[in-house]
Amino acid sequence: FFFSSRRRHTRQRSVSWARRCVQETEEVPFNDIGTIPLDGTDQNIYSKVVAIPPFSFLNGDGKKCLPNLPPPTYLKKEQLVYGQKFNKVEVMKGFEIPPDGGVKCIDQDVLNRQKGVISSLIAQVATSFFAQGSFVRVSLPVRIFEPRSTLDKIIEPWRMAPIYLTRASETTDPITRMKCVIAFAISGLFLSITQLKPFNPILGETLEAAFDDGTKIYCEHVSHHPPITSFLAYGPSGKYTFSGYYNYKISFSANSLVGTQSGPNNIQFADGTIIKFRLSGVRLTGLIMGSRLAYFVGPMKFYDKKNGLKAVVVFDSGYTGGFFSSRKKGVKKDEFEGLLYKWKMEEQKKKKFKKLSELNDIESVVAPIKGSWLTHLNIGEEEWWNIDKAIPCKMWYGNQPLPSDWRFREDLLWLRRNSIPFADAWKIELEVQQRHDKALREKENKEREKKEKKIKDKEKELSLIHIS
Repeated sequence: FFFSSRRRHTRQRSVSWARRCVQETEEVPFNDIGTIPLDGTDQNIYSKVVAIPPFSFLNGDGKKCLPNLPPPTYLKKEQLVYGQKFNKVEVMKGFEIPPDGGVKCIDQDVLNRQKGVISSLIAQVATSFFAQGSFVRVSLPVRIFEPRSTLDKIIEPWRMAPIYLTRASETTDPITRMKCVIAFAISGLFLSITQLKPFNPILGETLEAAFDDGTKIYCEHVSHHPPITSFLAYGPSGKYTFSGYYNYKISFSANSLVGTQSGPNNIQFADGTIIKFRLSGVRLTGLIMGSRLAYFVGPMKFYDKKNGLKAVVVFDSGYTGGFFSSRKKGVKKDEFEGLLYKWKMEEQKKKKFKKLSELNDIESVVAPIKGSWLTHLNIGEEEWWNIDKAIPCKMWYGNQPLPSDWRFREDLLWLRRNSIPFADAWKIELEVQQRHDKALREKENKEREKKEKKIKDKEKELSLIHIS
């Protein structure tokens, strides 16, 4: 299975040390390790003597405790759940829907925190270049982050799985099953709305979570460059598995960016049917000037090869492109349109398209798809999702997490406690550690390549001697 086996030896030493702590404190549950101070009275600081907490992502060899880099205590289990929202009112707090659609940030505190980010980056680039001769020390300020890992954020939209994937697993009709998967993918999009950035995962960082219905979820960040996260979810009673990976990509323009989670989403059901889909992108505008808007853009595609079914849903369907970026009158940015159809697989040639009319692999249309990711989804004449009716499930976190779990990140922990200076200091320290690890990997790869080349050259030489 696809998760990497990377575990730094420093983390292994931390685990052994933590186990000794458990033995010395008479069977402390795993969840409670590091949640209370080792010394001192500040409940947020793990120790004033030990430089790093038990499961640190940092190599603590020879480190001393520094006033600006105190090791934090860990969160208790009941403190882990953060930011989960269950209805439109909660999700839309700090946002409004403008007349032309999408969501607009009106939270002045968030907007103030994001002011000056561009100028800060420019200053860092200049300082780094003149001091180091490179740009490697550029770091985003913690004030624009939320205290969550990207691993935590990517599974937020999956909280509709107990409604739609369970229903999909219980039907034998391929068309109904496809409709359920489409509803699952679209109904959770509104849950991902945020104007603060989650922390980029560290290589080897993991997450274990569960839904109320018994669904188990596992994620691991398996590549640093390019940034890739793999995931696997088991539905209750083996009804389905949901697996794949996301390659995070961002493209910038003058005043906006488009972010994508590129990669396959594979849902396999007990009868062997596999439905695959790929996500659309999300556009964020107003980076330098103007309103801060967010809305989904581009196509979301669904495939069921076994039953010859395909669906294409185009987000921001009012955008017609062109030099002047024209739009269809009356179509809002949060609206989408699409088709569910019988698929002529052998004629699937043109991969890129801007309009549904450009699809060239339609054998017969099963149903049109219309709606808004902020309100509802209709497939044919039937409403499959309504934001005021469907309630997302609650998400829980594992009781026996790996030492590489996101909950042990020092930068995230300090931000959760609203300590920006400590969070900033730890974030920079962890980034330095990542660059150091990357250099070690590159050195090892070069040495291995040299050894392999020597072996091949030797084999070639022996082969020539044998022939002669």
